[in-house]
Amino acid sequence: MVRDKIAAYIAENRERFIEELRRFLMQKSISTENIGMEECAALLRDELEKQGFETGIQELDGAMPSVWGISDGKEASTAKKAVLVYGHYDVQSPHPLELWESDPFGAETRDGHIFARGATDDKGNIWANLKAAETVKAVLGHIPVSLRFLFEGEEEIGSPNLDRMMQELSGRLSSDLALVCDRGVHETGRPQIYLGNKGIISAELIAKRAWRDVHSGHAPLIPNAAYDLMRLITSMRDQDGTILIDDYLANVKGPSPEEAELLDTIPYDREEFLKSYGLRDTLGPKDPRGMLERLLYYPTANVSGFRSGWLGERGRTIIPHEAWARMDFRLVHAMRIKEAKEKIVSFVERSPYGPFEIKVSGDNEEYKIPPSHPGVAIARREAETVYGSEPVVWPLLDGSGPLYLFPKNLGCPVFMIGLGAPFSTANTHAPNENISIDQYLKGIELMANLFVRYADL
Repeated sequence: MVRDKIAAYIAENRERFIEELRRFLMQKSISTENIGMEECAALLRDELEKQGFETGIQELDGAMPSVWGISDGKEASTAKKAVLVYGHYDVQSPHPLELWESDPFGAETRDGHIFARGATDDKGNIWANLKAAETVKAVLGHIPVSLRFLFEGEEEIGSPNLDRMMQELSGRLSSDLALVCDRGVHETGRPQIYLGNKGIISAELIAKRAWRDVHSGHAPLIPNAAYDLMRLITSMRDQDGTILIDDYLANVKGPSPEEAELLDTIPYDREEFLKSYGLRDTLGPKDPRGMLERLLYYPTANVSGFRSGWLGERGRTIIPHEAWARMDFRLVHAMRIKEAKEKIVSFVERSPYGPFEIKVSGDNEEYKIPPSHPGVAIARREAETVYGSEPVVWPLLDGSGPLYLFPKNLGCPVFMIGLGAPFSTANTHAPNENISIDQYLKGIELMANLFVRYADL
């Protein structure tokens, strides 16, 4: 049986697979500082070439290099399906270094885990897919789908050039289905699948009043920029998080019946949530099912930064003449970037607390794949078989991303599969990021079986 042969090959090559991942993690690839990016791209290209893929490094002006690879399938002319796997080889900066228990690029192994920057986000996911491709070819003598890889180097800086990169590579990489392998398994150890993400808009808000800071004795007469900007922001939503921007919620709807069924299967513990964040209470519904629905199906108007006035250690009695805030707005369901931007800008311009300056940006639209899609059904079935437990299937991420670019540029639906450590223990973007050896090897096994099963999709 192919499934048994896949498991046997992984077991036979276990130590080599572990050491190869460690070497990959040792290669720095910090996009925020442009450290090791070309070297890491070359490493990935070399691995793809070694496996017999047609491969290349795509470069664009002002962009980090992307790596692509294509297998021909059993026969180039008869491969029934083309499947694309996306990942990102860039990682966050390891700082603060003093909080790491070992070298962040040393890939030290202890207690059954590999500790390194990028172990889960996203190098462990990438290497699991490369070893899955090797495994299938070794077991069958060929890869039964036309398998395509795209590894970008800018995800940790917001993927500013991914749209252009995909457009350039669309002739090579257009596929029937795309898989984004990022994140990890659930805290319970169950496999985890995500079927979409929210859209996002970023905004900068500025209030300017007097031409300079003024002695606060003049407060009865002179407008305070900080007060006015705070009034604007607090007028956008009530204290329970309900957004008050005019007509902003017009296209917001709850989950479909299919999605509602998925929500009912997701483990969610309110008390554990409160404890993990040191909270006494949450916004919105208090029951776990209601919290989940609000988390995934309600838009946000979030303040991520505010700056104004004198911030020194000792007091300074002034009226701030200028105030600045940064906000992010996450979009759900049929909310579109263009329409949402117009509503936000109109609300700010008509505010009685103005005038204000506003700068908005963002073009990552909301995206979902139906839970009933055949590709999702195969992934759920194979994940349950490999891990021995039913996967946790999220109809949406609470966050945002570029999933909409896959149908736009490559003509294919897409969803996410997590192969790394659970979010609560992976230490993603933090010191001591890790992946367990078992999680890595299970990821190889899952993806290898998927590459086989998708041939008959």
